[in-house]
Amino acid sequence: METGKEKKELMELKHDAVPGYRGIFAVVFTISLLYMAYILFQPCF
Repeated sequence: METGKEKKELMELKHDAVPGYRGIFAVVFTISLLYMAYILFQPCF
């Protein structure tokens, strides 16, 4: 007899890490932050 409170297994999606993406992400993120700082410090008039 089942009580309706069965434990369900959680599905987990995984993939293998691809080398190099972390460094590329850091470079692009840094460039975007510098660009945002450039925009924010421009005079409005």
